[in-house]
Amino acid sequence: MLYIDSADRDLLAPLLATGLFAGVTTNPAILDRAGLTADDLPALATWLRDCGVTRFYAQATGTTIEELRDTARQIADLGVDVVIKLVATAPALTVARELTDAGREVLITAVYHPSQALLAAAAGAQEVAPYVGRASENGREGVALVAAIARSVPSVRILAASLRSADQVAAVAGAGAHDLTLAPAIAGALFEDELTLAATAEFEELVAAAARAAAVPS
Repeated sequence: MLYIDSADRDLLAPLLATGLFAGVTTNPAILDRAGLTADDLPALATWLRDCGVTRFYAQATGTTIEELRDTARQIADLGVDVVIKLVATAPALTVARELTDAGREVLITAVYHPSQALLAAAAGAQEVAPYVGRASENGREGVALVAAIARSVPSVRILAASLRSADQVAAVAGAGAHDLTLAPAIAGALFEDELTLAATAEFEELVAAAARAAAVPS
């Protein structure tokens, strides 16, 4: 499934209107880019539901188990359609185990190594989010990371994130990602292949030419 990685309503609305995206993913950086904070998550969740979104990801924050528990609880209170994201650290994975034991759905994010997916599985997390583009930009092969997780931890669903191009989108899908979350610019680019646009223009010109010919009296 495809998701949109944004909290900007102006960017989200036209993409959600296509009916092609299963939901929306956020994190603190994405909220910040939209001028939002965690305090805005309830209003955002309500708006997304009004747009027909049935799956929304929000990230718990904090450096201690207690802080993470508290912010995760606030996200859990938003509803069962909200998946709780936690980073792949020891305190966060500890809270992830507590949440999954309580029946909540959890995604472990900021995954840069296949071993972190093993930890996520041990915590009972249903999903992991490898940062594909960022991994590649820091000397690690992001597409290979997705493939390694798919081979070594088949029980965990892969939501590929931090994707930088349409080519990378196709590559991670081929490498075994079950789901992909796309920045609005990348999502939009999928609709704009130059050869497809050229073919569309050609078809439309043929139709228009035929219509003009038909309008000429014989």
